[in-house]
Amino acid sequence: MLLPTVGALTPGYCLFMPLEHLDAAADVTPAGLALVAAEVEEMRTLIQARYGPVILAEHGPRDCELGASCCSHCHLHLIPVPDPDAVTAAYEATGGAGLLLTSLADLPAAADGSYLYLSPRAGEHYYWPSAGFARQFVRRVCADQLGVGQLFDWRDHPFTEHHQRTFADLRADLRLAEAA
Repeated sequence: MLLPTVGALTPGYCLFMPLEHLDAAADVTPAGLALVAAEVEEMRTLIQARYGPVILAEHGPRDCELGASCCSHCHLHLIPVPDPDAVTAAYEATGGAGLLLTSLADLPAAADGSYLYLSPRAGEHYYWPSAGFARQFVRRVCADQLGVGQLFDWRDHPFTEHHQRTFADLRADLRLAEAA
């Protein structure tokens, strides 16, 4: 399910998540993740058409260890950002060079503990163990890039206007796509 999210740092910020409970994307089988990857790339394309470059990120908890995650329900962040490469550089500054994956479907084999996953663009996928990364890391990095650095925490800063705009915009885009 694609949801415009509470705490949308910018218009277009959405979460892609399963309806049934899973802790992390790495809990999905590789075959299941291949389907998820195709669906999430369709959503990235939809969001990018309106808002520009979109990164895909997850803070994956494992074995009751949240790591950089703030909750234990799988959710992939789709965040429009001005510079996807600057997001990757921030991850590398904290965790070193990430493990390059061939696809999202490689995540279960790589994840032996809590982790961070980042796809700065379609076809580019990275994995880091969560050690050394702050909670809500991707939100902190993107908030800095978007000029709202101290407003990264979704609990304190819901960005309701961005949430509402995203819902209205994407709803209109999906209706146009269905009519075509």
